[in-house]
Amino acid sequence: MNRARALRFAVLAGGAAFGLLAGTAHAALATAALTTTSGTGAADCPDAARLAAIVNDGIGRTALVPASGAPPSPMQVAVNFDRPGKRYAATVRIGGANGGTRKLANQGPGCGALANAVGVLLVVVLDAEPAASTDASPAPPSPSGVSSPTAASRTTADLGVGGGVAEGLVGGWSPTVGLGGTLRSGHWAARLGGVWLPSKSNDFGVGHVEVGLAIARLALCISTRDDRSQLALGFCLQQHVGWMRGRGVDYPDSRETNALWLAAGAAIVAGGPLGRSFGWEADVGAVLPFRETRFIVGTLGTAYRSEPVAFMTTLTFTTRLW
Repeated sequence: MNRARALRFAVLAGGAAFGLLAGTAHAALATAALTTTSGTGAADCPDAARLAAIVNDGIGRTALVPASGAPPSPMQVAVNFDRPGKRYAATVRIGGANGGTRKLANQGPGCGALANAVGVLLVVVLDAEPAASTDASPAPPSPSGVSSPTAASRTTADLGVGGGVAEGLVGGWSPTVGLGGTLRSGHWAARLGGVWLPSKSNDFGVGHVEVGLAIARLALCISTRDDRSQLALGFCLQQHVGWMRGRGVDYPDSRETNALWLAAGAAIVAGGPLGRSFGWEADVGAVLPFRETRFIVGTLGTAYRSEPVAFMTTLTFTTRLW
């Protein structure tokens, strides 16, 4: 495949992926509506918006919203914070299949520990509830000055490690090992990572040339979903910066040569959950080096010449940092 055909392929794949993303992206609907009250001495306890944010962050999706201004919900959650004496107390009333009344208390200092305990309780209850029906109407924007979890995109960070195969980067098929991080906000994500290709032997004349490559890559991606709790499809534009090493073996004048390596690329990415804090991602992409790299052995000629277009596919396992 020549460079022109590869470019057309990347553009067409990118257009198709962006069209699919635009047609299928949607926000998850909430499972329950929350009201909170705070008694005397418990003013430092979280209001409905802050407590809902704690719960949604623990679940990994928007499962709880403040009841004020929200449409009717199949489950109602009411939390009353109080401060009898020197301790903090909370009464949690939950409707629905896993409903009932729970009471928690903590000596402090401050309401933070009790708020986290209430958040864990609601995460356990709401994570077992089925997601709200997709026929339900989305909640209207929250009043001015109030941050609503359904109206704002939550920023998350993941760390991933994995491996795969590449074709055309160091001569034929070769394994890859990668490590990287992802910063995600809504449907958009920025990725920064590194890929290492072990040296591959390329026979030439009386000896062979070993070619290896280390790459740092930056990518901007768009995804069909704004959370990692369900299967998602994405498209990424990538920039690669690397260092290519060539070493001659069994030649009279064998030596090692290093060269700067630059490339652009595009990839289609699929991913999904493996648990509350873990997930997986698989990507298939094209890599287009900006210039040709050659390694020449003395008077024998060119022992290695880089391909104008290469391909790379990887499988990565991820863990959530926040």
